[in-house]
Amino acid sequence: MTPTVALYVSGHGFGHAVRSAEVARALLDEAAHVLIRTDAPQWLFPAEATYVTGEAIDVGVVQHDGLEFDVDATRQRWLEFGPTLEQRVADEAQLLRDRGVEFVLGDMPPLAFAAAARAGMPSAAVTNFGWDWIYAAWPHMDEAIRSVQEGYARADLLYRLPLHSPCPDAFPAFRTIEDVPLIARRARRSRQAVRNELGLHASACVVLISFGAFNADRLDVAALGAFGTHTFVLTPPISSRLEAVPANVLRLTEQPKDYVSLLSACDVVVTKPGYVPRLDVLSGNLGSHLAALSNDTMPWTDLPMDGAQVVARRALERLTVRRNAVT
Repeated sequence: MTPTVALYVSGHGFGHAVRSAEVARALLDEAAHVLIRTDAPQWLFPAEATYVTGEAIDVGVVQHDGLEFDVDATRQRWLEFGPTLEQRVADEAQLLRDRGVEFVLGDMPPLAFAAAARAGMPSAAVTNFGWDWIYAAWPHMDEAIRSVQEGYARADLLYRLPLHSPCPDAFPAFRTIEDVPLIARRARRSRQAVRNELGLHASACVVLISFGAFNADRLDVAALGAFGTHTFVLTPPISSRLEAVPANVLRLTEQPKDYVSLLSACDVVVTKPGYVPRLDVLSGNLGSHLAALSNDTMPWTDLPMDGAQVVARRALERLTVRRNAVT
């Protein structure tokens, strides 16, 4: 019987969705049926997966641009979301039963694991951090932290990704932790093919400015015209808010679906220093530019990047063990 796995994915930015999409592809390659529950756009995920819309499944963090968190707005959103959590858990548990789901993976909504437990099925988290770890640095987030950790505690285990905090209290709610390799996308087209498509000269020095789903409100695009020896490529939503740009600025009108190939066509990347940008730079053969994102000295290029396949196989192995135990 074909296994059905549900992926619950935070809609905060594109990072969670991008790496979860790789897990979805790996599950599909293993002949599993994959159900996606997320607030992130559908186009980020494989077309072969079943995308299920519904009520919000996560609070995450409120951001107005790619670099600044809005702590007060995040706190307010939790004040609104928290009292509805019990009903949301019941609704999601019923959805899981109705869809014939047998295993739940989550990155990183606590609701996912509470719903799986309510529905009587196993679940696992896939992440390098939890929302409780983020919230712990902010004042008056105690109730939100409690709710998050109650949800995380219902997961059977955590598949912990690299680039996680070394602090011993970074994952206090999880009973079992298994370390897995990095999850990264691979470039599907050559550097020159992408440059040809975009009309970029082979010898041009190209700078990509991209913050995923977020804007960069303080970026003075007009000032880029002073750097005439460089060509700047902007992605939405940064590019969408502009009416006129200097001659050396190229605006993309849609989010690139093959983002890593776009990276491979660029010489410098200006972005937020998150998990996915780092890994995209590496998998796009731009490892020498990682210093632009981080000052640390860890040799990321020596780390294996088959985390999606590892997570998919381990999850399906656990599901097989559970099936055998039931029969």
